[in-house]
Amino acid sequence: MSYTTAVKYNVQEDVLKAWLEKTFGESQTATGLFNWSYESVSDGHSSIWRVTAPREITDDERHQLKLDSLPKKAPTFGRRRSSD
Repeated sequence: MSYTTAVKYNVQEDVLKAWLEKTFGESQTATGLFNWSYESVSDGHSSIWRVTAPREITDDERHQLKLDSLPKKAPTFGRRRSSD
């Protein structure tokens, strides 16, 4: 049985695909059946992915996908100077 879950909050496609592969394995089984799939339902700032997988994606997992999609801070180099 497969479950369909809406994943919102501008989750990046590469983050979603990597998580699905890590969690559920390859998208297709050796016999050609789909293990999981996703498709874009809405593009833009409030993008939504329709994800079909062997189980429902939990709220905590969706939240983590959102966090993983946020831009990373650039590392700072050297010591900070105090503004005296």
